Amino acid sequence: MRELGIIAGIYAVAILTTAVLAAATGSPFTFWFPDATVFLTGFLAILLTLAILWDGALITIGMASRKLAGHVRHADGMPTMESMRRVRFFTCGVLPIPMLMLTAAAIHGTSNITLLSLDMLQHTTQWRDPILWHIEGTLLAHLKDLRIDAVAWDRLYHSAWAIEVFAAFALVVVGRGPRIILRYCVSMILLFYVGRLLGMLNPVMGPAFYRPDLFAYLDGSATQTAMKVVAEVMALPPSEAMQRGGILLGGVSAMPSLHVAMVATTAFWLAVANRRTLFLTVPWVLAVWTSTVLLGWHYILDGASGMLLAGLCVLLTRALLRRVEPLTEPGTRPPFAVGGAHAQAMKQTSDRNGELT
Repeated sequence: MRELGIIAGIYAVAILTTAVLAAATGSPFTFWFPDATVFLTGFLAILLTLAILWDGALITIGMASRKLAGHVRHADGMPTMESMRRVRFFTCGVLPIPMLMLTAAAIHGTSNITLLSLDMLQHTTQWRDPILWHIEGTLLAHLKDLRIDAVAWDRLYHSAWAIEVFAAFALVVVGRGPRIILRYCVSMILLFYVGRLLGMLNPVMGPAFYRPDLFAYLDGSATQTAMKVVAEVMALPPSEAMQRGGILLGGVSAMPSLHVAMVATTAFWLAVANRRTLFLTVPWVLAVWTSTVLLGWHYILDGASGMLLAGLCVLLTRALLRRVEPLTEPGTRPPFAVGGAHAQAMKQTSDRNGELT
């Protein structure tokens, strides 16, 4: 329960800070957006469905293997119920589920910062797209000359949240318990709050909003429909935009790209749990980054800043949790430890133990 308390504490500080900023600027604020229940219910439903299917498949394999073992002479290498148990979701305990749910609620709550951004755009800040277009416009203008399959990239981009839930599920299974999930959750909360605050100070629409004439290949796509809805939300007064729900408000800020930052952060913690996941996650991150540009949601620099944001939030998470919740037990190998450095550290530990005895 300690891990859940840490997440709740960080969430409380973040949401109260947002409430103070909203009160100071006169911007609307809510603890619970109209679509929060649907968002969280959907998140939980997907997570539990994955868990039940995964554990059910492993139990079936274990039972079939046990039955088959009685008819096979050499059954030493066959999976057993015990080996299957070690990679099941629910054997990690139930704590990761409320941890992930609380994190999802915190992320959804960051849409209050988008309301702040919309309020500030009315009298303080202004869109920065002309600056970014001046830097990248020549390159982005050539996208219309490419044979881009908008439907395929649509599927990748808009499935990012579902894939993220699957990745969180995988992190529970691979990381085996709440400790790695704690770091993932804290990173995500920091990422969305810091990212939205940066977006508030440096508002960017995205190239397809700024120059829709160059993105005609999006006609009829899900992205074009989504962009129309987001544009309608951006045109509303903040008090009315709030009633449209936190999910839509999440699509207003383009820089840094939270799509890219989110998948990069997830890829990092999956790699901490198991480095072999990099073979899947690195192409995944690059594909998501590419989709954000080809579909006109983001500039290239949005994705680059998203990567930097991911790195910053990982460092902040490690700094915050270093004393509170060490990732490894004493004497175990830390994630990404280099063989030589690790051996030297273990030797020093052994020498110190010898001196003590």
